[in-house]
Amino acid sequence: MFVAGAARLVARSTRERLYLAPADRYLRRSLMPTPPARRFTRRLAAIAVVFGASACSHVRLQSPIAATPGPPPSFVPTTSDVRSTRVIDLRDGVSKQAAFKVATDLLKQRLSVDVSDVNAGFLMTPWQASLMRNGVPDLHYRTRIIIRFLGDEWKQASVRAEANWQKTGDEWEIGYDTKALDDIANELKIRIGKSL
Repeated sequence: MFVAGAARLVARSTRERLYLAPADRYLRRSLMPTPPARRFTRRLAAIAVVFGASACSHVRLQSPIAATPGPPPSFVPTTSDVRSTRVIDLRDGVSKQAAFKVATDLLKQRLSVDVSDVNAGFLMTPWQASLMRNGVPDLHYRTRIIIRFLGDEWKQASVRAEANWQKTGDEWEIGYDTKALDDIANELKIRIGKSL
């Protein structure tokens, strides 16, 4: 049995709780035995720290504010709509609904669709970090795809692959991504475009 300070702390066995007055709470850790579960947790945490430190000794950390390399080689800086757009002639007999469904399915296979308007014949993906460096998306480079069906009869479709490269701070360089543009335009042409 423990007795400390005018009967404020009493424990009859190691299994009973100690009742402490507010002034004696600092005595709790020194007088109470440590439960086995807490001892195991402390030992496990110490082992994890030792192994974690030795396992990560070969990892090279890069500062998030360090200078980034440049944009990918597929990025072309331009503000010209002509250079960043491919126009595809649609096959005869392809209905508006079928063409729109094919374009939607194509974008959903690779990306997500942010804006979809069946009546206007317009599809757009959200901005996405499409460049991977060391297995991590590079947030300094982003792309989005826009597909627009042209004319009242939708005999053509235009495909755009907009891209932005963040040079410094909040300044973005505007352009397009040739790889994304060619991939989407060629796939759409195979599915609903006229064959030559």
